[in-house]
Amino acid sequence: MDLGLKNKGVLVTAASRGLGRASALALGAEGARVALAARSVDTLHDLAEEINAGPGEAIVLPFDLSAPDSSERLVDDVTAAWGRLDAVVVNAPGPRSGPAHTLSDADWSSAIDLVLMSAVRLSRAAARVMIPQGEGRITYISTIGVRTVQPEMVLSNATRLAIMGLAKTMSLELAEHGIIVNQVAPGPIETDRMDELFAQTAERAGIDLEAARKLWTDEVPLRRMGRAEDVAAFVAYLSSPVCGFTTGAVIPVDGGKSRAY
Repeated sequence: MDLGLKNKGVLVTAASRGLGRASALALGAEGARVALAARSVDTLHDLAEEINAGPGEAIVLPFDLSAPDSSERLVDDVTAAWGRLDAVVVNAPGPRSGPAHTLSDADWSSAIDLVLMSAVRLSRAAARVMIPQGEGRITYISTIGVRTVQPEMVLSNATRLAIMGLAKTMSLELAEHGIIVNQVAPGPIETDRMDELFAQTAERAGIDLEAARKLWTDEVPLRRMGRAEDVAAFVAYLSSPVCGFTTGAVIPVDGGKSRAY
């Protein structure tokens, strides 16, 4: 299926690895013009070369998620490069994990700034550009925790749930301007972040890494970890003109792990 993304201007944040990287590759494979944003641009040049070698185009832009004024500058840089902003993939690294009673005020403040406020600022900046265009796509990479609460992931659960409220509200407010707003809620996916969670599970349970991996995998009805490409395929669709009548949705990509309707 042709998603109609050729020459569309797309921004992907936290694009250097994991789901952000996979999403950028999927968008580039559809011919999109992808702005790759991350704090360290050194990690993005190889990705840009890979996209530029195919049907897509890529540029690399510095972006500090925690800096209050960085989102406005980033969106301005993208529109200066591509002439417009057709889609934004709002992605951020996962915050610290651990039992809720062990986390400090500083941990909470850091997570709120890194995950929630970066999404608020980027959404606001994107809407400013998309409203005059009369169209646009905003897609948030979230977590299974917005559908099934994950133990020891309270910072992620809480901040991503807040983003769910933001996304749902914006989907209603921006609909009249032709702007589609959705979320993808991944389950356990083979990424560096998942490797970190395997290690933390192993340490806390006093087991080895393979046993920790099995604990996670056994909770997935499909009995395997997801691939970053599984998530990226939905991100590309939700960012495309083909997705024209779905907004305000939370799409689970979790192998059946979440039990919510």
